[in-house]
Amino acid sequence: MSEQNAVDMEELWTIRTERFRERFLIGLQNQLPQSYEDEQQLFAMLEARKGEIKGQILDGNTYMVIHDNGSKMTVGLMVNQLEEVPEGMVSLIVPDEEYVVFSFEEKYICSFWQFFCERHNRAKYELDAVKARFETFNDSLQPNGITEIYYPKL
Repeated sequence: MSEQNAVDMEELWTIRTERFRERFLIGLQNQLPQSYEDEQQLFAMLEARKGEIKGQILDGNTYMVIHDNGSKMTVGLMVNQLEEVPEGMVSLIVPDEEYVVFSFEEKYICSFWQFFCERHNRAKYELDAVKARFETFNDSLQPNGITEIYYPKL
């Protein structure tokens, strides 16, 4: 039995709505789709090069942003402004948006994305699949097996 059939995501997550002000990120980018190993390599490369990023806002988060209509993924750190982008890195602006924040056990990440691949599920929660959506990585979430995904509202 597949994970999707085995779980009811709506029973497993908690939801809240948050408004985030515009955020400036600097980091590394890959085209999607990519493998889990490629994703982990991107995080490792950012960790190795984070000292090159000037003007970091130390909010404790690393951001993984899916953007450009789901065709790109950027892993980055928040900065005060987009002045100096180190060679081989990219800048990204995450706009002022209202987000639906889904919090759940990390082991259900595949079921989460399968659930929201279906248009009627996105419509039910009034989510905008075209705009950038992101996940935060920090010391209070992943070490405890928790994922939080920020999905923009329509």
